[in-house]
Amino acid sequence: MTGEPTVVFKITDVPLIESPNGRERDSVMVTDGACGAQQFSAGLFFVRPGTKCHEGQHAGQEELYYIFQGQGKVVIDDVAHDVEAGDVVFIPDGCVHYPWNDSDETLGLFWVIPDRWSDMPEIDEVLSQWREVPHDSAWGPLP
Repeated sequence: MTGEPTVVFKITDVPLIESPNGRERDSVMVTDGACGAQQFSAGLFFVRPGTKCHEGQHAGQEELYYIFQGQGKVVIDDVAHDVEAGDVVFIPDGCVHYPWNDSDETLGLFWVIPDRWSDMPEIDEVLSQWREVPHDSAWGPLP
């Protein structure tokens, strides 16, 4: 990080990336590299209508979601929880979890993990395989 750290983020300040299967999009915004964050990593995550996401599990880390758009489910250790815009989801340490958008509109969530991005290379490695897409692009056909 050089110069002054970013303290206010706009979605267009960082790349919007899409999973190889076209079901998920992510904007990793708050990182130690972007703003010097030492205790949190955070970003915006979008789930294509009618799709389930990949499973995640963070050993030694809790995670929070704030649902800001749409409705669907968040599955935590095989239990599906209904969610809608305005809900906050707490994912306990070590739980297997994933969003599931069973609606016909995009599900959007803000995610927070209480750890430095540079201390989570396994997540960064997975996301490095995703492709950048324009911020104003609509969901195309599934690959």
